Amino acid sequence: MATLSTLGLGSGGVLSNDLIDKLKDADNSARIKPIERNQESIKLKQTGLKSIKNLVTELSDLSTKLSDTTIYNSTKTEASGDSVTVQATSSAKEQTIDIDVEQLATRSIKQSYKKFESKDELVGAGTMGLSIDGNNYSIEITATDTLQDVADKISASTDGKIEASILNVGGDKPYKLILKSTDTGAKNEITDDGNGINFGNVSGGEAQDAKLRMDGVLITRDNNSFDDLVKDVTITLDKVGKSKIEIKQDSDKISEDMGKFVEKYNETLELLSKLTNYDADKKVGAVLQGSSEIRGIRSQLSDIFSTAFTSGGKVSEDFGLKIEKNGKVDFDKDKFQETLKNSPDDVKNFFVGEGESKGIFRKFNSELFNIGTSSSGPLKSLKANYDDKSKSLIESLAKAKESLDNKYEIMQKKFAAYDAVIGRLKNSSDYLTSIIEAQYAK
Repeated sequence: MATLSTLGLGSGGVLSNDLIDKLKDADNSARIKPIERNQESIKLKQTGLKSIKNLVTELSDLSTKLSDTTIYNSTKTEASGDSVTVQATSSAKEQTIDIDVEQLATRSIKQSYKKFESKDELVGAGTMGLSIDGNNYSIEITATDTLQDVADKISASTDGKIEASILNVGGDKPYKLILKSTDTGAKNEITDDGNGINFGNVSGGEAQDAKLRMDGVLITRDNNSFDDLVKDVTITLDKVGKSKIEIKQDSDKISEDMGKFVEKYNETLELLSKLTNYDADKKVGAVLQGSSEIRGIRSQLSDIFSTAFTSGGKVSEDFGLKIEKNGKVDFDKDKFQETLKNSPDDVKNFFVGEGESKGIFRKFNSELFNIGTSSSGPLKSLKANYDDKSKSLIESLAKAKESLDNKYEIMQKKFAAYDAVIGRLKNSSDYLTSIIEAQYAK
């Protein structure tokens, strides 16, 4: 029997490995290639679907942001002068505030007249009396108490109102005992009774109240930050001086977010068209051409803009969103900001809605959830369908290849057997021919 490596010798090259390869290639084209083409098609559909999903997710994030009423109330502060810092909440009204800071609230800071050689130096027994904010404190000092012990006792015995520390000021006896009031304001001036360690004021260390004039009115407070002078505004005093504060509507921020949404919306429509278009000249359809689910997504999104209107009859274009013939939206920032300034309630009602009545972005939230997140939505349904087809094609391809390999393994063995038989017959024929020729030769 002919071996596989010598296949064709017996048949004179008729039954050869080359013939088997050609037959296998033909079978491969008929059975394997269609499955592989289907696999490539499914992969392209899955890639296109993933691109749509990513854009829908980004669009949903922006829509969620723009469906929050607080963004339409956003404010910003502008200041001339650096004597104060102002923070305004989204509920703050537009206004101008003139502030003249005459003095800041400060803490009481005292230093011991006596200097000490070390933190461990013994102070001497006695009773130290300290007063602050109407409270009197007696600190008992024993004969074994060091300077550090005294500092610790003061901090522990004054209900957190006085902080005691030791400071190295230099010199032969470098250590001084320092007292600081925890809070600012004149009522927090520290006084001592002169027993034990005596204290004096540090330059600029007198406790005092803050004084400022707001729109000309004198205000005195024991601290430098307050939120009860102007509703929804916190004012912090930073230094002596004059400042003018303007609280304005922050239309730039919401305009920026609106512009981003329109850009992403147009990008989404363009991708949906690109993936479902049919090229009549080339007679070639896009990867998702023919998908009613994907075409439906474009219609669902377009309808939200084209059918929206207020109770007063205003439509998208009245708020700076003009719908073009191709379905895309052109955003007029100036017109949007003008409408936001002159008719803020109309803007909020149109884009957010009120009560059960949904504005554009609340509608987008619902629609985008149904499209991209809902288990019964088109994107998840199509993904599941394509995943199932991909899995089925992988199994079909494996079975087809196995079947083809088995078929040609058997064929090769049969060809080898046929080739051997043909070779033997040929040898017998050659032998008989030689005998006959030898007989005629006699």
